[in-house]
This record gives sequence, C-alpha cells and structure tokens, in this order.
Amino acid sequence: MRKRIILKVQVLFILFLLVPASCISRKRVVPEEQRLFPAQTATRTELFQELEVKSNSVQTLQGTISLDLSGGGAKSGVLTEYHQTTGYVVVDRPRHIRFKVVAPIVLSTIADMVSDGRQYRVSIPVKNQFLVGDVNGPANSKTALANLRPQHLLDGLFVDVRPYLNKPQVKSVLEETVQGRRSYYVFSFINTGGPEAQLIEKLWIDRTDMRVSRKQVFAKDGRLETDVEYLNYQSNGAESFPQTVVIQRPVEEYTVKMTFQKTTLNQKLTDDAFNLERPQGAELVQLTP
Repeated sequence: MRKRIILKVQVLFILFLLVPASCISRKRVVPEEQRLFPAQTATRTELFQELEVKSNSVQTLQGTISLDLSGGGAKSGVLTEYHQTTGYVVVDRPRHIRFKVVAPIVLSTIADMVSDGRQYRVSIPVKNQFLVGDVNGPANSKTALANLRPQHLLDGLFVDVRPYLNKPQVKSVLEETVQGRRSYYVFSFINTGGPEAQLIEKLWIDRTDMRVSRKQVFAKDGRLETDVEYLNYQSNGAESFPQTVVIQRPVEEYTVKMTFQKTTLNQKLTDDAFNLERPQGAELVQLTP
C-alpha cells in the first residue's frame, strides 16, 4: 500500500513538471515577410579596407539625373516640392562640383551652380540673378530650397573615410544592428581630441550586399546635419555606384533625390566643366556670412 502511494506521488510530481512546460512552450512558423534577410559576415579589418577602396574608387563623375526636390515643413509651415525635374551633375573630387537644373520638356535652365570648395556661384536666369557665397557661410534664407549648397550635394554623393585616416584623435566604433528585416554593420567615427568626444559620422553597411546604404553626418552640437540613402547600386565599368541618392538636410529642411539616368565615372572632364560666368546684365548678389 505504501509503495502504491509513493508511486502515485511520483507520477503526480512528474505530471506537475510537464504541465507548465507544455503550457509555456509552443512552436509556430514565422511568416516569410517577417524573417530577416540573409546576412553576410566580415571582419572589422575587411569592412574598413573596403571603405578605403570605395573612398578612392571615383575621381570624376558625370551624370544625367531625374531630380525631386522638396523644401520646408515643420519649421516653416510651408512645403515646396518639385518632381521629375531634369538635372546634370559634374564632379571632380575632392572639391569641384557643377549642378544644373532644367525645366521639363522645354529644358530651359532653372539654376546652374558650381563650387570649388571655397566659393560657390549660382546663376538663376528666371530671376536674372547671379549669387556668390562662401561654402562655409550659414544657410539662413527663409526659403528652404534657397539654402541648397553645391557642397552639400558633393559631400552627400560619396562615401569617404580618408579624412579620418592617420588621425589618432578620430576613433571608429563598429556595431551590429537590425532595422526591419535588414541587418547592418555600423561604423561610428568619433573625435576624441577635445574636452568632450564628438560623434562625426555614421556609415551603415547593409549586410545583404555589403554595400553602404546610409551615411549620417553630425554637427559639433550633436545635431544631424546630413542624412543620405544610397540605393540600387549598379556596376559602371570597374566600379559600382548607387543609381539613386537621397540627401536630406534636416537643419535647412530640404531633401534632394537624384535618380541617375546616365552615369560616367572616371573620365577626363573638359577644361570649362566648372566655368560659370556671370551673365551680362544679371544682378550680382553677394551672400555674406
């Protein structure tokens, strides 16, 4: 009798242990649309070496682009948009860029701007104005799109870690993160030379194809100055280049989306590629800091 009671107690004890486990544990299939995309792996050294290669891969760029511009928003209370405008961009790194915007169909020039890394010049035929300003001058126009600077576009078009090389005060930190279904390697570049460490830039490497998909640049006060997306990389000769580049400038409240229709990389440019003279009779506007 005693043995029978002990046996019953043991059986009940085992059932007691199994019941909660069966209640807590269950399996279900995660829907395909919720699963992470396959992620490639690489070492920190391999990733950084690839960033260095990419930084040096393009010297000149000539492109015909479909252009979408938007300016304004929460700060100004007014949103201005231009869709499917045609544009042309010419670059000779590290300093020179020319950016021309023309009206659809008639192809008349809306704006033509150049920068040599120190000074920028803008011709606006419809206003009969010729603007000259310092690339480091503040963008304080009440109209968001008037704050667009050629140098912002030049910096946004390319990934470049060369300014951080051989600078012991600039440290890089690598982390892994997930957003949505995609996995990323993220490099953060931090200036430790001052009394307080300063985040300078973040580069997001999409682990589905191991290409840079996003660049974020930060001001000294920590504000996000530039946020760039790189989409739809395609091979162009020996190099690959994103066919869509979206540049956001949160402080000035404007966004430029460039979709490349034609791209030519590393070809010799004409001598007058960045020659923009003041048209006869155009009003000269000096943009002072």
